[in-house]
Amino acid sequence: MKKITTLLLLFICIALSCERDDICSEDTPTTPRMIVEFRDLILTDNPKNVTGLRVEDFEDDTRLLEDFNNVIADQIVLPLDTNRDELGVGITKYRVYRDYEVLADGTIEGNPDVITIEYGVEDVYVSRACGFKTTYKNIVITIEPDADNWMLFVAPENDNQTVTNENEIHFTIRH
Repeated sequence: MKKITTLLLLFICIALSCERDDICSEDTPTTPRMIVEFRDLILTDNPKNVTGLRVEDFEDDTRLLEDFNNVIADQIVLPLDTNRDELGVGITKYRVYRDYEVLADGTIEGNPDVITIEYGVEDVYVSRACGFKTTYKNIVITIEPDADNWMLFVAPENDNQTVTNENEIHFTIRH
């Protein structure tokens, strides 16, 4: 009986010692990803699908965004690297294909463009349970020129664009 009472008392103490802050709710915002929408070059307010869209890491083409592997889409959601240099600047590069296709002999066809994203990285305290989330500020996207760019123009939705949530479009790329 003493063992049951001791265990019951221990369980009650543990249950009462947990506070609301000890559990991070799924609704709590975490480190956001950047949302880029593709739009028509002439009709700049109109979203425009990209066929055969594939997004892969610039350094390692085997690391790709699974949701964007040879799909038709008018938006991409890009995770940004939280690492930064001593000045707090982060850089992420992606190779973005249009009309991506792997032929029977393993040859890859399509039109790849490389985008470089530079940004300031800032850690923001959320709560004791959730810890910190990373936000990105002063973001600049550069489309590296090549002989056949399909991405022609990039524009931020706001001046001094920041990424603090995933509820809005942050940049548009015209093609």
